[in-house]
Amino acid sequence: MKKASLIVANAEKSADLLYATGFRAPDPYIYFAMGAKRGMILSELEYDRGLQECRDGIHVFRYEDFIRRGKRGMGDILRVLAKSLKAGSFLVPSDFPLGLADFLRHHGIEVKSSKHEFFPEREFKSEREIDCLREAQRITGLGMRRAENILRESDISPSGVLYWNGAPLTSEILRAEINIELIRHDAFAESTIAAGGVQGAEPHNEGSGELYTGAPIVIDIFPKIIATGYHGDMTRTFVKGEAPEIVRRAYQAVHNTRERCKTMVRAGAIPAEIHRFAAEFLAQQGFPTGRRANGKSYGFFHGLGHGLGLEVHEAPRMNLRNPVPFKGGEVVTVEPGVYDSAWGGVRLEDVVAVRGDCAECLTDYPDQLELD
Repeated sequence: MKKASLIVANAEKSADLLYATGFRAPDPYIYFAMGAKRGMILSELEYDRGLQECRDGIHVFRYEDFIRRGKRGMGDILRVLAKSLKAGSFLVPSDFPLGLADFLRHHGIEVKSSKHEFFPEREFKSEREIDCLREAQRITGLGMRRAENILRESDISPSGVLYWNGAPLTSEILRAEINIELIRHDAFAESTIAAGGVQGAEPHNEGSGELYTGAPIVIDIFPKIIATGYHGDMTRTFVKGEAPEIVRRAYQAVHNTRERCKTMVRAGAIPAEIHRFAAEFLAQQGFPTGRRANGKSYGFFHGLGHGLGLEVHEAPRMNLRNPVPFKGGEVVTVEPGVYDSAWGGVRLEDVVAVRGDCAECLTDYPDQLELD
């Protein structure tokens, strides 16, 4: 039985589809591959643009090329595709639409989900991709600079609340200003984090409400660059005014750990061992990891980093569960953190490309805790 690879998705949401075709469209379309033959099937609306923008070596078809007897549904088109390829089976990504899979199986076409990453080569970036990620980090830094400037411009009220443009500065306002700045540079961000005080003790708490002097503000920005589809990812922690001693110590420990771990990233290094070092090094500096009687975790309780590319989180992971050595070409974040529900959190994140004997840092943004 001949088997073809198949993706039916929206390339603005499917990194695999964008990687395979290089063609962005707001509506779902079809990509298939069998042996050396690769093709995509588009609506009449997208056909001409697809011819111009798709990657070399991909044949571009119209839906009408696969419509028979007036049947125009996506499932019917796929049935004709299978017949034209003489394929009795489709290999699909794990997020393939269930309704389409059921339809195809009902009509005798086998649909199997890939047990592994659909394009495992995505883990290893070309120099062109690394350039895209370097540019993504530059644009991400513009969003971070906007946040830092707003905090610098803000005034401190007698109650300790930060005021900007004559009104209390909130996480929501700061996040909106970051995202607007990114839009100005053809980037789009979702779930930007601007978490102040104890909210920062929860690493993915986006933050809400008023921001205060003397409390850490964790800002984590991970936009998608619209022109290329690649993401940036950067975290900095700021305090407007004077930071408490515990926050200063945590900041220095996290900074020391990030810098040491960046020097450990190279081809042949094992991600699990780098993560283990980070946790042990933070503990040596006075910040062990554990859980309090009330169930709240403290210290460093997330992975040290993750792959970055057409998705914010992709292979390889930098955690205790990944014993596979780096091979070179991976792009990963290095983002240790320290968290405590008593005072908040500190996280500092850079992005590095794995080279043969070192890591090239793609992040060019300064570190500073206290802002005047």
